[in-house]
Amino acid sequence: MPDKVAVIIGAGPAGITAAHELVSRTQVKPVLIEKDDCIGGLARTVNYKGNRIDIGPHRFFSKSDRVMDWWMKMIPLAATNDGPTEISYQNKSRTIEGKGPSVDADKEDRVMITISRLTRIYFLRKFFDYPISLKVQTILNLGIPRMMRIGFSYLRAMAFPIKPETNLEQFLINRFGRELYLTFFKDYTEKVWGTPCDQISAAWGAQRIKGLNIMKALAHAAKQMVPKGSDIRQKDTETSLVEQFLFPKLGAGQMWDIAADQVREQGGEFHHNLNVERINVEGNLVKSVEVRNSQTGEKETFEGDYFFSSMPIKELVDAISETVPPSVKEVSDGLVYRDFVEVGLLVNKLKVSDDTPTGKQLIKDNWIYIQESDVLVGRMQIWNNWGQAWLQTLQKSG
Repeated sequence: MPDKVAVIIGAGPAGITAAHELVSRTQVKPVLIEKDDCIGGLARTVNYKGNRIDIGPHRFFSKSDRVMDWWMKMIPLAATNDGPTEISYQNKSRTIEGKGPSVDADKEDRVMITISRLTRIYFLRKFFDYPISLKVQTILNLGIPRMMRIGFSYLRAMAFPIKPETNLEQFLINRFGRELYLTFFKDYTEKVWGTPCDQISAAWGAQRIKGLNIMKALAHAAKQMVPKGSDIRQKDTETSLVEQFLFPKLGAGQMWDIAADQVREQGGEFHHNLNVERINVEGNLVKSVEVRNSQTGEKETFEGDYFFSSMPIKELVDAISETVPPSVKEVSDGLVYRDFVEVGLLVNKLKVSDDTPTGKQLIKDNWIYIQESDVLVGRMQIWNNWGQAWLQTLQKSG
């Protein structure tokens, strides 16, 4: 029997993964405290009358072998043929036993499928490739005058980069030029994050966009003319350019539902609707966590030997019983959290479509970036293009 307890605040991906590692590799019992009535956090899948909607979207890909192995241990990878799937990476190969397409999709749900990514930008009431490509259609959509401004603006940015580079606006201008930044980055970024780009740290751009720039985007476009390999890890591909990713058949939340079930089976506990009000600290050690049930108003104290937290930093600092250093409190109080609103619509048809040899078809995009400044929506997800189970759900709903 476990003789030590780990109190984990938050039952999202971080909290559930920590709990799963504890029950799998130690004798420590995890006790998870969650303020919502469900698990998964922003990676959960909402099931509304049989219609699945992710709070996301979330893509499953990683350049870390350990992360990829953890995911595929939780949900096996579907084979692309009737046998195992061979994946090549780092000049090595490995075989993964997949479920195979011969399995009836209605009967086998615990399976990871490979989704081909198509993402486009909607701007000037037209579709553009993401990342932007130098196709004839791109030039026609933008027009020669704008294309020339983009080109000269990029050359100027290369010749005279902004120094020091302190905010996101400067970060993007230095890599794409001011004209391209104003065309395809500024409005969308500010809609999504609710903060002007010149008030966002350049370090944010380095983390989110990483090594992406025009030259790498052009090199990536050239590679599309070369036959692709089967490496779903795509270790040499910039994150923003990944063209295929893994996805649980029943949505991103399926991953955390399965992991949570395994935690429960091995003795872990989940407690819901609990708001953390105080974290009791003695010296440099956390001793207990005081919570209040949001439905009943009852208070409860959880004691433990180890404590993990995935709650917002601002709330964490405010809850600590000991005096927090002024410099830390100042940073914590200054943190800004964005509101996130997602609207799910089940529609019979869309006005936008793709022209194909067999006529107009539903667009193949997984999601679309809405760059238009006069449209409040930042991104639109097309769940029909997220795997067989999603399409079946939509079809059954009429």
